Amino acid sequence: MPLAARQREAGGWPGHRARLARLTSTLLVTLVLVGCARPNALAGGLVARTATRPGVIVTPTTPLPPATFQPTAEDEVTGTPPSGPLPTSGATITPLSPAGPQVNSQTPTPTPCASQACASAATHFWLDRPIPAGQGYVDYVDRSYPYGATQNDMREPHHGVEFPNGTGTPIIAAAGGTVVVAGDDQVTAYGPSTHFYGNLVVVELDQRLDSRPVFNLYGHLQTVSVAVGDQVAAGDPLGTAGSTGVAIGPHLHFEVRVGANDYGSTRNPELWIKPIVIDGQATGAIAGRVVDQSGRLIDEVTVVIRPVDTRSDRPRNRYPLTYAADELINGDDRLQENFAIGDMPAGLYSVAVNTTRIQQQNVSVEPDQVAWVTFVVDRPPPRPTPATPGAEPLPETPSAGLSETPAAYPGGETAAPAGDQGTPPAGAPTPTPADSGAATESPTPDPAAPAP
Repeated sequence: MPLAARQREAGGWPGHRARLARLTSTLLVTLVLVGCARPNALAGGLVARTATRPGVIVTPTTPLPPATFQPTAEDEVTGTPPSGPLPTSGATITPLSPAGPQVNSQTPTPTPCASQACASAATHFWLDRPIPAGQGYVDYVDRSYPYGATQNDMREPHHGVEFPNGTGTPIIAAAGGTVVVAGDDQVTAYGPSTHFYGNLVVVELDQRLDSRPVFNLYGHLQTVSVAVGDQVAAGDPLGTAGSTGVAIGPHLHFEVRVGANDYGSTRNPELWIKPIVIDGQATGAIAGRVVDQSGRLIDEVTVVIRPVDTRSDRPRNRYPLTYAADELINGDDRLQENFAIGDMPAGLYSVAVNTTRIQQQNVSVEPDQVAWVTFVVDRPPPRPTPATPGAEPLPETPSAGLSETPAAYPGGETAAPAGDQGTPPAGAPTPTPADSGAATESPTPDPAAPAP
């Protein structure tokens, strides 16, 4: 066929140029779709935009080179998108699990202590008493409302400990550090709400725990004598005890916070305050875990501690409870305990719990150390519903019967708070050798234990 005829049949040179342009356009679109045109820019742009959507995580389906590219305006898709499926290389969007964000694998969940050696290595009694000693003040922890307690669901789970003292009692720094809060909480909430601690002081300690900051909070003060930015040493005055904020009766509310200065970062101060010396005799602490057969913590069960052979002339029974079930109540970072009690005279103790049957074991308290126990028990039946469900929690208050200047009794303590000595709480075990169940250590009779 003559050239002119072929040109007429094909539409002439203009038609040839049009087909060539269409072929070129198709080739360019194909290159983009298979990822040959700036693949890093395309994949990086997709990840950068979708990874920040709430409720999704981005999981690469094929390995991508290390990303150093930052998307710019020219990398955004403009105009009409091409028809057909989007590229499948790059990233897949996966919904988060119903339980919420996954735990960062670089921050492993702490493993609870399983031995006395672990507990001994985890001991950190860094803090002095926040109340001056030897001047008639109460410088030991009130037992009626310890850390993690609710007083039979009448109060919110306690995030600290109490030192019941009269208005104007000096409050001193438990350790050296920098004052980060000094004043009141009328505007800024340092607890569950404003107007909660009243006048308060927060000190960030010079010493850290595993590279994380540690804070001490002093609440319900009558007066504050320091300012933000002040450097304080252990024993320096911070203010005076009072009853400001949510409190009935003057006392010091004291907290330890680890990692952040917030209400959900508290720890049990009894595992931080240096054990007291009573009549020249050193003391230690007892802590442990009470868990069910699945390893879940059991909340608010009574732990009966009876002295067997101690270095005290006036041994006493103790009845601490395991911590309340509350996501803002924490075990120690290293121990992961759910009960603890300090200022225990050195010596041998019988420790028992009773959920469906009595389990008992003996532990030895050493000066300035934490004695460790673990119980694996059957989960107890549900507790009765409180008589007044939904009632407003009561304000913090010192032990009943304590005046502003409580009279000391032998051993340097005031009259024992309710539940600390005397008649044990309802359901508390009174173990005998014949009743003892399996325990993590062989139970030993405690004939030397005095009557409550």
